[in-house]
Amino acid sequence: MKNLFKLIILSLFSATMHGQGVDDARMNQILKSLKLDRADIKEEFCTEKKMPNAEDSYIIVIPVIQGKEEADFFTVRNYILITDKKGLIKNQYFDPAEITSDAIMLRDITIDTGLYNISANIRAFGVKVGFLGSSRPNPYSSEDLSLYYPEGKTLKKVLDQFRFETSRGEWDTQCAGEFTNEDSFITMDKSKTNSFTDLKVKTVSVTTVSKEVGGECESRETSETTYRSLKFINGKYQ
Repeated sequence: MKNLFKLIILSLFSATMHGQGVDDARMNQILKSLKLDRADIKEEFCTEKKMPNAEDSYIIVIPVIQGKEEADFFTVRNYILITDKKGLIKNQYFDPAEITSDAIMLRDITIDTGLYNISANIRAFGVKVGFLGSSRPNPYSSEDLSLYYPEGKTLKKVLDQFRFETSRGEWDTQCAGEFTNEDSFITMDKSKTNSFTDLKVKTVSVTTVSKEVGGECESRETSETTYRSLKFINGKYQ
């Protein structure tokens, strides 16, 4: 039943799971530099994290509203920035990927500063985008990962919206149902392609089937582990 518990917990806390926040002084400087008003952005999803491998550097994500925003529907594109402590922009990238929040809602945007040492002297960082479904009988959540690294005054995007976590299910809201949870884990492989380290992806898929037996809710789990490799081809991992 752990998949069910995970989905219910996500549902309960979805209203507060947005981002890691941005220092207000840095935010003011960034908006001034980008010529944006606060009404132009989804401030609740703005997020920042100090860069562990660079002095006086902060990774900041600013979602900019695209088109008309409605009550339960909006689309954003992210500015991915590296700034100093004061908010002065060192690297600027306006991601072309559109993120839409509708029946599958945007849950949160977070920054991942793991050890993505993808090439000699290149350490990438990740931006994770989480989504959450609104149906209780058919719960759903997912999280995508994109990887970037500084290049000149901009950023290079080398992994585009890789789906590394998915939870979905169908149940009677009491007991009977089936749930599937897939979690992927990325490690640096020993092999290289075009001078970039291959990414080894381990995916663990767990399926839980629950039903009522003699007045009790019983569950049976099965799991499968698969491996794949992402190689750097034509400027991106695929």
